[in-house]
Amino acid sequence: MSSSSAGITRVAIAVIVIIVIIIAGAGTYIALTSTSPTTASTTSSSPTTTTSASTTTTTTSSFSYPVVANFSAAAMAALYPTTPVTINEYAWSGYPPTYIVNLFEAQFPNIHISQTPDQNPSGLLSALETHSYVYDSFRIQYLQLPQEISTGEVANITSYVNSYFPDLATNVAASAQTLVNGGHPGNWYCIPEDLGPVAFAYNQNLFTKYHIDVPTTWTQFANDSSVLHAENSSIYMTVFPPNEPSGDLMGLFWQAGGNMIVPVNSTAYDVVINSSTNLGVINYWGNLIKSGAVQSINLYSNQFNSELAGYQIASFVTAAAWYPEFVVQATAPNQSGQWRVSDMPQNSSSFVTGVVGGSCMGVTANAKNPAASVLFGYYVDQSINAIPWMWVNGGQWTSNTHYLQTVSNFTASNTFFGGQNIGAVYIKSQQAVNPNWVWSPFEITLQTILQNYLNEAANGQITYAQALQYTETTMIGIVQDNGGIVAGVGH
Repeated sequence: MSSSSAGITRVAIAVIVIIVIIIAGAGTYIALTSTSPTTASTTSSSPTTTTSASTTTTTTSSFSYPVVANFSAAAMAALYPTTPVTINEYAWSGYPPTYIVNLFEAQFPNIHISQTPDQNPSGLLSALETHSYVYDSFRIQYLQLPQEISTGEVANITSYVNSYFPDLATNVAASAQTLVNGGHPGNWYCIPEDLGPVAFAYNQNLFTKYHIDVPTTWTQFANDSSVLHAENSSIYMTVFPPNEPSGDLMGLFWQAGGNMIVPVNSTAYDVVINSSTNLGVINYWGNLIKSGAVQSINLYSNQFNSELAGYQIASFVTAAAWYPEFVVQATAPNQSGQWRVSDMPQNSSSFVTGVVGGSCMGVTANAKNPAASVLFGYYVDQSINAIPWMWVNGGQWTSNTHYLQTVSNFTASNTFFGGQNIGAVYIKSQQAVNPNWVWSPFEITLQTILQNYLNEAANGQITYAQALQYTETTMIGIVQDNGGIVAGVGH
């Protein structure tokens, strides 16, 4: 085609060349270089002759992206900012700790993390419900997440996860994926962090002294509880805490196959609090408490701390993976080497467990830097850089079942537990967690109401069965008052 042809427009073509370079002393980076040819038009001095002369100039921009394990070049190009940004994070319970934050900032220098002081979750919930920008990133308990999703305060990050971190769908425990989908299977509203699969922790010295076998069934556990307390009335097999219904009691319902309020769709719910399954569980414990074999006292109270340290509490049936460090070892350091962990007692031949606790990292709906916040959340919760440190230094059990089986930190011997590989017990438990448990948008209110009724039961004002029944009746009214439809009451 002739260069003198009129009306010809040359199209600028952007050529993207990705070059991997190593910058000495600064780690590994991907350099993204953009070259754009441009067309210039010139006109001759002759009033009758016009020519189009093509000249090409090149403009080049280059930016180096960090290369970090588990982060693809595509993820970096989409999520990592090319100019410095600050992520404001609500760091409930001080997580991630300074070590992990410093590690993240060193590997992603364009992102600075500004954390709140160690704070209670209620502050986050109040801040989010202002419906304005307060934070980019936040850590939250699984049970609290649905309420914030329902009010539109949490960003749906499904597209980010599916596009850049598809490993989560295969590596994270199915139960954790259910906990972050907001009642919409296949969606991600949070990046799972820790999980609390339950096991049976016990003081082996006490069991040996009183000739107690490790119970494998709930029937055997009840018998052992009676025998132990009869041998020494100052010792209880375990405690049933009325102040922690979101934990221990829910973990027991979870294992048994129960549930509380199950979303049917965005507006309808099955209220199954007083189901036959849950009723069987709470009557079991009510009878043990009534007989005196099990004690009902609040976790972390002065009485609890004193009794555990004083050899008056022999075991925990819902000893979540964070219990060894944060409950047993922290409260009874004098009992080092005496404790062991075994499988949770069962009701049938099918081995099944539940969960107590767990949290995740989310992004607010009004985040100023949502993409960078997803990058941050994935790194601190699911990257190979952070996960091993979480367990060894922070006592947090990862939701990533793949890394549980491939990172040796999780199966190292534990000195406090007599050199036992307690990780193997928790890996088995995580693989057997009932995946059907869900939290509802009403969970925070439900826990408060249930706790009040459990305290009345502990004081002998009502039965434990009535505590469950009254909670269900109250919650049906609350669901309806908030515009929800009670689709079914399953008993």
